[in-house]
Amino acid sequence: MELGIIGTSVWQQNMALLETLTLDRETRDEQLRQIKKALGLDELIYLATCNRVEFLYVSSGKYTGDRLLHRLVDYFFKNSSQLSFFPNDFYHYPRKEAVRHLFRTVSSLESLVIGETQISRQFREAYESALDTGLLGPQLKRLAEEALAVSRKVKRETNLVNGSLSMAALACRELRQQLGTDRSQKVALIGAGEMTVKMAKYIGEANLASILFVNRTLDKAADLAERFNGTAVSLDDFINDPGDVSAIVSATAARTSVFDADFLARLETSETPVICVDLAVPRDFSTDFVDHPEIVMVDIPYLKAKGNGNLRQRFVEAGKASQIVSEAVNNFLSSQLEVSLKPIFHDSFKESLALTERALHDLFSKRVTSLDSDEKEAVVRLVNKLIAHSSFQPARIISDRLAQMEGGLNLDDLTTPRKEAV
Repeated sequence: MELGIIGTSVWQQNMALLETLTLDRETRDEQLRQIKKALGLDELIYLATCNRVEFLYVSSGKYTGDRLLHRLVDYFFKNSSQLSFFPNDFYHYPRKEAVRHLFRTVSSLESLVIGETQISRQFREAYESALDTGLLGPQLKRLAEEALAVSRKVKRETNLVNGSLSMAALACRELRQQLGTDRSQKVALIGAGEMTVKMAKYIGEANLASILFVNRTLDKAADLAERFNGTAVSLDDFINDPGDVSAIVSATAARTSVFDADFLARLETSETPVICVDLAVPRDFSTDFVDHPEIVMVDIPYLKAKGNGNLRQRFVEAGKASQIVSEAVNNFLSSQLEVSLKPIFHDSFKESLALTERALHDLFSKRVTSLDSDEKEAVVRLVNKLIAHSSFQPARIISDRLAQMEGGLNLDDLTTPRKEAV
């Protein structure tokens, strides 16, 4: 079984690629089943956030290593020539590197804003979704649960999350700075997902502005409007007549831009610029909004840069968190390796027990004849315990040493030796 992670993120600076790999929510489950089949995978978890897309997999099929990456590229781009990318726009972590990357990611050490708390919940949702859709198996199930446990330990034993802000909190802080103290202004929140709910909570708690909820399905927008004391309108109506809004915050799952040049022309921007906050992947605002004199454009990279305050303390806490992750990686791999090694030592253990039984029988019958049955049984239990410890202790030592080694570890290689090699 080969474990690995294939992905791309904003660090690769190819947003078009990131957008293409972000699956549509309505068809995601079926697409993932097709990807799992096309790549010949045994297990699969798909993680998509505002700044990364990753495929965590276990494979025992004919496609391994870079061939899996090539098959994934073929799945998305075989019939497309519009998107350009380079090999280093993807990353592909095998085995130990995959475990380390996953633990660091779920612990928020690979996030745009280090210490943000959303990623662990996003991974849990991805894990549970894979479980519900039958994409998961025992290996990724155990790995995912361990990754979440490591994340909890990092939060418990470091101050990494203290003072850290989510993208929604950063966006609200930016709105507060841009809008000032005029509470009569209106903010349009586009979409009905979790990001919209978070934004509505922050805006309401800060009494920042009135909220206009906008969604393709009016009923969902109306439900949010009732919940947060706002108003509601359908997306089509809003696009045709946006009215007097001071800011637009969009976080939809649309595959193409929601707001284009035609919509920009209908915005009322004569007196003050409209603040446009794009929290979506793919992006909801077209490039027409960038550098427009009557638009203040706020996107994910901009918010990331604004959120990296108190870098010295973050550096210290990130170092503590990294140490926790490193220890967890070694412990996890060591336990996995020990499970693989134990069958190799089992035959030797059985032979040692048989030899011990004959030796003790000879001892009790010829040399130490004064012991009663209870005393003999006590000696047998003690000797068997020592034999078990000495037989399997090498498996623990070897697995610990191997887990600490850098480079790839192939657990399948450990199942081939026979007892003669021990």
